[in-house]
Amino acid sequence: MTRIAFVLDYVMHYHRDLLRALDADIAKRGGQFTLFTADHRRAINGRTPLDAPVVADQRTYRLYERQVFGFWVRYQAGLIPAIRRLRPDVVVSTCHSGTVSEWRLAALKRRLGFRLIAWQCGFEYHPGWIKDTMLSRFVPRFDHHLAYHTNAKQYALRYGAREGQVTVMHNTIDERRVAPGDKDAARAQLAARFPALRGKVIVLYVGALLDEKRLECVIDALDRLRDPRVAFLVVGDGPHRSALAARCAGRPDVVFAGRIVNGVGAIFDAADLFVLPGTGGLALNEAMAHGLPLLSGYADGSADDLVEDGFNGFRLRDGSAELAGHLRALADDPLQRARMGAHSRELITTRFSFQHFVETVTQCLAH
Repeated sequence: MTRIAFVLDYVMHYHRDLLRALDADIAKRGGQFTLFTADHRRAINGRTPLDAPVVADQRTYRLYERQVFGFWVRYQAGLIPAIRRLRPDVVVSTCHSGTVSEWRLAALKRRLGFRLIAWQCGFEYHPGWIKDTMLSRFVPRFDHHLAYHTNAKQYALRYGAREGQVTVMHNTIDERRVAPGDKDAARAQLAARFPALRGKVIVLYVGALLDEKRLECVIDALDRLRDPRVAFLVVGDGPHRSALAARCAGRPDVVFAGRIVNGVGAIFDAADLFVLPGTGGLALNEAMAHGLPLLSGYADGSADDLVEDGFNGFRLRDGSAELAGHLRALADDPLQRARMGAHSRELITTRFSFQHFVETVTQCLAH
């Protein structure tokens, strides 16, 4: 029986389907899946972790975090003794070089006889020579890397992983749970709640409101565009909301809807375009599942895989002027928006499907 320990500090709503699918698939193979997560009761940058267990064997530890010279240093108290008692065959962790207990796991893997696999997002918030030095010593300690996307693979290779040690899994959502609804009905419902959006070409953002999301880029693009047909709908909350709201005070073309989890699918259905100028990731996948064209910056690196220029949207590389040009062209061409949206839905149900994602992960863990 293969025993797999999956360490994930914060379990968010978008992790639920994956963790349950892994639990079920590993059980079918005769294995044991144990999820270790932090015991917490707080929101994190506009995101709220799940408190209720999501798998049968879910255990907690205490997470301690402290910022030191701009870097976050973390320790997962109680995790190492729990791993010793469990004696797993595989440990999956999120490969954060600032987490002291991850360094300890890497030092213990041979003694305890487990494979250490990185859940590799491949995104670095604090680049520089100090982090480069740490990562070049940390990344090679992992036996394998499950990379979110092609850029995450290149990240792992850059810091010392070997080619055969990295598998691109294409992290995604379960698109099978998304059934795009009637757009006219969704738009009528949205307009009843936010009359300023009635009859508009709706550019949608869904996610945490953080400075690194670069939502000012969208506002600057609207200033350049000066098109009364176009409106920007912002769904989410976070520490940057007050600054954005102050910037947009009195503007009819920018609407803040607040944080919406239940019922957010109808918001996607009502929109015409999805925009992500800064960091992010899975919101792109959800927009694709709802059949929306994408206008995306680098995001978390996944946009280079998910967004094919001119096919299902456009990659943003040059700021608000470029974004304004794409908004103008797509506002003028509803047929192109429909074609691009259909291509988004096609990609997320085939090449980037949830089933393919789970199968890739479980095959790697069971190897």
